[in-house]
Amino acid sequence: MPMKISHAMLLLVVVTICAVFSLRIFQGLDEMMGDQYWVVDTTQGDHGWYGMGLLPYVKKVPKDVVKAVNTNPESKEKYIIYAQNGDFAGNSVYGICLGIPLIMYLIWFAFILGFPDRIDPYLLPRRIFTTAVIAMLSVLVNLFLMRIAADFARDPMSRIANVAGNHASLLFHNAGIWFAILFTALGTPNHNIRETAAPDSRNWQTQANEKFNWMFVLLAAVTVLEVALVKNRLALPDAAVDYSVWIILVVIFMRMYGFSPKYWVKRGRGIAIMFAGTAVTLPVFYLLERATGTLGAGFASPILSQALGPENANIGLSLMVSIYLIFWMEFAAAIRRNGPAKPLATGRH
Repeated sequence: MPMKISHAMLLLVVVTICAVFSLRIFQGLDEMMGDQYWVVDTTQGDHGWYGMGLLPYVKKVPKDVVKAVNTNPESKEKYIIYAQNGDFAGNSVYGICLGIPLIMYLIWFAFILGFPDRIDPYLLPRRIFTTAVIAMLSVLVNLFLMRIAADFARDPMSRIANVAGNHASLLFHNAGIWFAILFTALGTPNHNIRETAAPDSRNWQTQANEKFNWMFVLLAAVTVLEVALVKNRLALPDAAVDYSVWIILVVIFMRMYGFSPKYWVKRGRGIAIMFAGTAVTLPVFYLLERATGTLGAGFASPILSQALGPENANIGLSLMVSIYLIFWMEFAAAIRRNGPAKPLATGRH
């Protein structure tokens, strides 16, 4: 049964507030850095602080000092740059950076907790525990990835690929999404002790062929789309980040709406929410950037134009569209409006 409009709006508001607050924490790290680099402090050893050596020792050094030393050929000891302003919050592509925690909190609240209209008092403690474990695992994974980044990064460039794909906040939120999907698939938020009958494998072959055929058709379509976007400077020049999100979109789309057009045409309501929500989201972030001057939309962006040149003002558009297509697709499922439309019942005459 579809969720009531009031409940759907409440879910959207709560998820948005949580995502903004979560991203604000990482923006605070940016403000702490200011016009300084966080560099690896090699004088204190290799193990580092903050949880069993997962992070190196770091210290703040003014950017001009770091650049002077690292560009001096006579300097034997070079600074190893760990992070800089923009790596944690991504204000220049705020619309993109906010989309990932939006998806994460939507999954946590709607699909694990059952908020706002399917909170079972009996299952709630178990579901809260599951969410807490997911959050803790997300932090740990994030620390490991940051440690790897510290070991391999020598001079990270201040550009959209670094801001939108590799900084700490997106790592945490991506891990939160991954663990949430995994735990939901395992059924850990529920007490389900009844076994279900195994599916009849005799029907697998034809269905599997059809699934694979249409999956490759969709993958070919997004491949052509991504190439066109890159060629027209509407996506990152190194397309791996963009393309990976489009691939995720294909997989989720087939899970949500079926694996061929004969299923898609029956689920027009959910697909309409996906496209309409994305179409509304783009101008909202466009106007937000014009209003604030600091929180970038990720496309048609004066911030990107000033930092990277006017020809790169739209290189965040591909990520922006793909991320919000996923969010609104998940939102349609969360409010249970992604299923096939029911035919009108006909009475007897």
